[in-house]
Amino acid sequence: MIYYRIEKEKKGFRLCEPKRNPDYNRKTESVFAQCNGYLGVRASFETKQLDESRGTFVGGFYHRAGNHEVTELVNCPDVTEFRIRVNGEPVHLDSGKLTLYERSLRTRTGELVSQVGFLNGICIKTRRFSSMDNKKLFCHQLSITVKNGGILELSTGINGQMTNSGVSHFDRMEARVFEKFRMPCSDGQETGTPFYLECGCDDGQTLKIMSLCCRDQHEVKEWDGKKQTMGLPGKKAAFHLERRSIYEDVKTELLPGQTWTLCKYTLYDTDGLELEEMAAILKEAEAAGYGELYRRHQEVFDGYWDMAAIEIEGAAEEEAGVMEFAQYHLAGMVPWDRSSYSVGAKGLTGEGYKGHVFWDTEIFIMPFFTLMFPEVSRNLLLYRYHRLEGARQKAEEYGYSGAMYPWESAVAGGEETPLWAAIDIHTGTAAKVWSGIKEHHVTADIIYALLNYYELTGDKTFMEQYGYQMILETAVFWSSRAVWNEEKGQLEIRDVIGPDEYTEHVDNNAYTNYLAHENVKAARKILASWNGELARQYRRDGWEKAFDHFLNHLYLPKPGPDHIIPQDDTFLGKPKLPDIEKYRTAHERQTILKDYSRSQVIGMQVLKQADVVMLLELLPGRFDHQTVKNNVTFYEALTLHDSSLSYCAHAEADAVIGEPDMAVDFFEKAMEIDLDKGYKDSAAGIHAASLGGIINCVLKGFAGIRVNDGHLECCPHLPKKWKSIRFSVMDHGQRKRVAITKDSEGGTEVRMEETGE
Repeated sequence: MIYYRIEKEKKGFRLCEPKRNPDYNRKTESVFAQCNGYLGVRASFETKQLDESRGTFVGGFYHRAGNHEVTELVNCPDVTEFRIRVNGEPVHLDSGKLTLYERSLRTRTGELVSQVGFLNGICIKTRRFSSMDNKKLFCHQLSITVKNGGILELSTGINGQMTNSGVSHFDRMEARVFEKFRMPCSDGQETGTPFYLECGCDDGQTLKIMSLCCRDQHEVKEWDGKKQTMGLPGKKAAFHLERRSIYEDVKTELLPGQTWTLCKYTLYDTDGLELEEMAAILKEAEAAGYGELYRRHQEVFDGYWDMAAIEIEGAAEEEAGVMEFAQYHLAGMVPWDRSSYSVGAKGLTGEGYKGHVFWDTEIFIMPFFTLMFPEVSRNLLLYRYHRLEGARQKAEEYGYSGAMYPWESAVAGGEETPLWAAIDIHTGTAAKVWSGIKEHHVTADIIYALLNYYELTGDKTFMEQYGYQMILETAVFWSSRAVWNEEKGQLEIRDVIGPDEYTEHVDNNAYTNYLAHENVKAARKILASWNGELARQYRRDGWEKAFDHFLNHLYLPKPGPDHIIPQDDTFLGKPKLPDIEKYRTAHERQTILKDYSRSQVIGMQVLKQADVVMLLELLPGRFDHQTVKNNVTFYEALTLHDSSLSYCAHAEADAVIGEPDMAVDFFEKAMEIDLDKGYKDSAAGIHAASLGGIINCVLKGFAGIRVNDGHLECCPHLPKKWKSIRFSVMDHGQRKRVAITKDSEGGTEVRMEETGE
């Protein structure tokens, strides 16, 4: 069940906290985070709370804190905290008696709006967003009303004491105040003074942060016939330093009922902007005011929604609201204007999985962007291209040729998966993490996404400059990875982990073998049709023959008489888990690991998530309908759905096989992944791939969008209550409008029209 209240607005939706509950602080910080693709700020409340996890993340800003640490996305200095005192008493949610508590996230813009009232007559209202107009800019407005008046003291600054779960990444910090950028306004009052924190890492990386606190000249209002004090008073504010931090201090007297408003604008930069440039941007922000900056931000987001909006007649408000929530976070996690980084498993909303990039990006997140914003998919693929050297090094380290992409990637392209994880309940020792060593399908997943991009865009220039090389080098890896079985006269891919991570060290995982085959098949086509120098070199080196041998002899698990495709060589011969329903219906994930060791789980017919089912989705034309249907049904009964990726995959699969009721059931469960009543879920960040999976359910499952020989097709399976669905796609650079409507007899009509855009 969804925890947050979903309300329809004039444009879009709002997600609202139903009440203040400190247990949900960390979850809501992730869910309500302000993200724009470069900057992600967790939705921690302005005044500190006992249970919170403040976080600010800049796309691509990774660092390794020491030899025994892993590279991780750095939790950067915080600018959202406000220390508030009224008449000498601190204002805190934990200790104050509340008469009002409202917090909500606007799904169309990502603006966080809150209002908190205290029994003593103090009311705090805040608004904030990460700008889509200037992606380095964070805008924050705070208003305080004191019913009985009194002395207000406020401090806010740049807190450089933030860590990643206790690990500090910055070995150098420099704080400054720039009085020289202070200048008078037309009304004689002085503007704010920029203050600054420069943070350096031992690898030479530098993060610059500059903030400016000011009154908003555009929002002076009347209250009971008296002008409000908007922002800083006429006298200068003071500044003070704390360890690794700088703060601005303001003190003023408020009349009874008077509202005092402060605007704070902050610029985060990793691209080497000069201080004068940063100050100029902030001074322009001050002149424009929060309202104008929000208008610009909204205008950019409106352009996004003009393309991204999915209109469904008959969908419940909750469904529509969750879809918009998913699309908001998708917009906020991807690099719109650069290819130097990709999407971490938690986007830019938390420290979970160290901010590392997985196969999730290519298989669950990219399909939405390839369909609607292919320029983003291009950036994500370029990220992988520029890390080919890391993939080559990993292949060489394991004794293979070509390029073998890491399971977890960060900035350099090497393997970032930690070697050890949780404690084994039976041995009492740390369990080894095998995914970075044995989960090789990520290499084929990347190439699958690349081929899908090319099919839908026809971007041959990209392929000739980057894509063909990626395909050829990874095909060489698969050729070297396969082992010849003399007895059976076939090539096999042994000792791997497929998408189902409850099954380790298996031979011939169906998903891995089939996608590796697709990878090498694409490479063989390149050598047959492209005459670039790289292709000529590969032909001279004899790779045509090697690829043909691989394609002709690689073992591809076939359906048996019951149409079931064996997940691997041994899965169907393992005993079943006797009490599987106990774990399938548990409110928490991975409870099976509390009763069984991993080695015991590996020895049973039990799945963490979809495996063969995902193979059937990615290669929809490869198997007949009965085979698809039988496998979806068979493997779902053995799946615990302990991965956030599982429900959306099964929802899409059930829609495709014509089981809309089952599809809707899984779709509803997928919608709850980040928004459910489990307060621990999503505390370390939203589930980025699951949000992409929700949109895949709609576009690829219910709408039935497929690419066939470079052409878009629709084979819809709309839920019973849905009467129509309308959305846009980009097809070879041309925007098309898709309309799927049910006719009077229950059938569907599909129209796909070019818009001329």
